[in-house]
Amino acid sequence: MSPLCYSPDMAYRSLADLFLSQADAQKDRPLYRFWRDGEWRDQTWAEAAAEVESIALGLLASGVSKGDRVALYAANRVEWCLLDWANICIGALTVPLYPSSTRAQIHHIVEHSGAVVLVVDSRAALDQLDASAPAMASVSTTVILDPPSATDAPASNAEPGLVSLDRLKEIGRAYGQEHPGRFREAAAALEPADDLTIIYTSGTTGEPKGVLTTHGHYLFTIASSLAAIAVREDDVALQFLPLAHSFGRLEHFVVVARGYLCAFARSIESLSADLQTIRPTMLFSVPRVYENAYRRIHNRVEGSSAVKQRLFRWAMGVGGRYNHAARRGERCGAWLRLRHRVADKLVLSKVRQGMGGRLRLAISGGAPLSEPIANFFQGLGVWIVEGYGLTETSTVTHVNRLDRYRVGTVGLPMDGVECRIAEDGEVLIRGANVMKGYFKDPAATREAIDDDGWFHTGDVGRIEDGGFLRITDRKKDLIVTSGGKNIAPQMIENHLREEPLISQAMVWGDKTSHLVALITLDPNEAQRWVEKEGFGWEGLEEAAADSRLVGHIRQRIRERNKELAPFEAVRDFRILPADFSIDTGELTPSMKLKRRIVMERYGGLLEEMLKQR
Repeated sequence: MSPLCYSPDMAYRSLADLFLSQADAQKDRPLYRFWRDGEWRDQTWAEAAAEVESIALGLLASGVSKGDRVALYAANRVEWCLLDWANICIGALTVPLYPSSTRAQIHHIVEHSGAVVLVVDSRAALDQLDASAPAMASVSTTVILDPPSATDAPASNAEPGLVSLDRLKEIGRAYGQEHPGRFREAAAALEPADDLTIIYTSGTTGEPKGVLTTHGHYLFTIASSLAAIAVREDDVALQFLPLAHSFGRLEHFVVVARGYLCAFARSIESLSADLQTIRPTMLFSVPRVYENAYRRIHNRVEGSSAVKQRLFRWAMGVGGRYNHAARRGERCGAWLRLRHRVADKLVLSKVRQGMGGRLRLAISGGAPLSEPIANFFQGLGVWIVEGYGLTETSTVTHVNRLDRYRVGTVGLPMDGVECRIAEDGEVLIRGANVMKGYFKDPAATREAIDDDGWFHTGDVGRIEDGGFLRITDRKKDLIVTSGGKNIAPQMIENHLREEPLISQAMVWGDKTSHLVALITLDPNEAQRWVEKEGFGWEGLEEAAADSRLVGHIRQRIRERNKELAPFEAVRDFRILPADFSIDTGELTPSMKLKRRIVMERYGGLLEEMLKQR
C-alpha cells in the first residue's frame, strides 16, 4: 500500500475506493440533501452509489476511457457531485468550469484539456457556448443535466452526441446488464499514481493553467485534513462554495471521507434562509461570507435601542473573554462562567440562531480573514478556523487547529507537509500534496517546482513562534516605493475593508513616494449611511460621487492611516461607481483581486492621483 494513501480510519487505493467503501458501509444513511420541485429531499448513500454507477457506465458506453477528460460546466447541484464521482470511478478526469466563465474562457479550457465530454446545466447554457466553434472540436458527447423543457428544441440527427443525463443513465444501466461487473472492475484498477483531475486556476494574472493532480495527492490531503479538523459523522454541512474551485471540491471529498450529511444551498442569495432551514454544524467558506454576516449583525444592533446596544456590547465582551480562555485550556472562574451563561441566554445564542443555531465550526480559506471578524465570531462561540493552500498543493497546506490556534495566521502545516521561507520572503511548500504539474506545460512546472521538490507559492509570508504561518501578500503584488520601502498592499487593503462602507480596495504606488487607492462601496452600507444622513438614495453610482460621502470616507481613511506606518498611509483615493465582481472579471471565484484587470480598467485614475501629489 502506498504511504501516501492513509486516513484516520483506513487506507484506500484511490478516491473511487474511498467512495465505494463508504457507500457500502453507509447504505441507507442520507448523504446529500437538495432542493427539488419546491421541497428539500434527501439522497441516501445507496441511492447516490446507484446513480454514480449508472452515470459511469453510461460514460463508458459512450466511449470514455481512463485518462479522458470530462469538462463540467454547471452550477452547484447534487448532479455535479454524482458526475464527479462517476468520472473518478472510471479513471476519467473531471475538468471543472466556473458557471461565471466567459465563452472564451470555456473554449480555451476545453481546447487545452482536450475534453471529450462536456456537461452543462441546460440546453440554453449549451446554446450560449457556441459548441460548433473549432475550440470545441474534441467534444464528442454533450450531457445536459436539466430535463428537456417545452421550449427546448429537440435534438436532431445533426446532434448525435447530445444526451440528457436521464438518458445517459438509461444507457449506462443497459450497458451494465451487458457487461456485469464492469463498473467495479474499472474502479478497482485505479491506483494512487493515477491522474485524478485537472483544475484550471482562475488566476489573478495571465491565462489559467491546468493543475494536474492524482488520486494519491488528494488521498493525502483528505487524510491530513481530517486529522487536523474536528469533523464528525453526525455533522451537517451547507455546501455553497463553487464546486469548480479546489476548496469547494475538497469539501465534497471530505464529506464522503468522513460520512456526514451535505446539503446544497439553493443559491448564494438564499444562503441566509438556507442556514435557518438546514441548521448546519459546520461551514466551509471564503471570508466574504463571514464579513457579510458580521455587517448584518452590526446593522441590526445599530438599529436597536441604546439599552439593547449596551447589552450586546457587554455580552460580546463576556463571550470573548470566556471563549478565549476556554480555547487556551484555562479554567474560567465561577463569576465569568455565570456571566457567560447569562450573556449566552440573553444575546449570544440568539445571534447564533441567525446561522441556524448549531454552527460550531467554520473553516475559512481562499483569502485572508481579518482579525476583528475572527475575534467577533469566537466571542459568539463560533470558531472560524483559518487555513491556507493553493490548487497546486491539492487545496490545503496549513490550518489552525482548535487546540493550537493563532488569530491572524493560517495555522500550522498539515501532517506530512513541509514549509520554509525563501530569502526573498516567498513561502515554499514540499509534500505529497504538491501537484504532478501543469497540464501540457512542462516549462511552467519547472518554474514552479524546483529540483528539491519545493513548490514556489508566489505568496510572501513569515513563520512565527510555534510554527504558525502568516501570509502577508503576493510576491508579484509587493509595492516598492521610490524610497526603497517594501509594502504589502493586501495588508493595507484588508485594513481599509474593515470600514463598513468599503467593500473592496486596491492600493497602488509602485516606484512612487506615496500610496493611493481605488475603493468600492458596499451597496447596503452605502444606502444605510445615505438614509441615516437624511438625503435621498439615488443608487450606488450617485452615492460614490456625493461629496458628503466622499468626505466621510476620507476622514475614516485618515483615522485608519494612524494605525499604519507613515510610508504605508493611503494619501488619496477614488471611489468607483460599481463594486468589483466575479462577473465583471475583477475578482476570482474565491474573491481575490485581479490587479492586472483593475489596472487595465482604472490605470488612468491611479496615474491621475499620483501626479496630483
